[in-house]
Amino acid sequence: MLKRNVRSSVFRFVSIAAFILVIAMTSSGCDRGASEQIQAAQKFADAIAHNNTPGRDSMVATRVFKKYFENPFVTSDFLSWMRTMYDIKSNKFLGTARADVDRDLKPDLENGGLLTGDEIEETGMVRVKSPNEGEPAAYFWMVKQKGHHWGVAMVTKGEMAVHFK
Repeated sequence: MLKRNVRSSVFRFVSIAAFILVIAMTSSGCDRGASEQIQAAQKFADAIAHNNTPGRDSMVATRVFKKYFENPFVTSDFLSWMRTMYDIKSNKFLGTARADVDRDLKPDLENGGLLTGDEIEETGMVRVKSPNEGEPAAYFWMVKQKGHHWGVAMVTKGEMAVHFK
């Protein structure tokens, strides 16, 4: 009788451990790079909110976006806007952030708009809900090129089309 209870306890323990392992593996597999994209968008927002020009410029991926930051008025506007949606103290977005890893931005970016000619590995869009009622969400156009970290092709207020050439 005692042997049977021990076997049953061991079986129950192994079953629960296997179930937890399966759940952990499937939940981490569902992310598919969304966390990486959100973290990169936060890093970019942090660089802008702290007015860290080298950090910001190291993540800008397109000529059009780089040109925006050459204008001091646009840069100032962008800094003010980022500070409304990014908390410098806690280093995170004030609104919820979601990544659309299935968004294919390659057709928009492959027409010569990127700063480097390296092959595009992945693209996606990070949507950050504005903490201000009635204000549109921010959309971070994300691109990962071969041999590079995640870069930001553009950030738009609301979802819109961008011509990168």
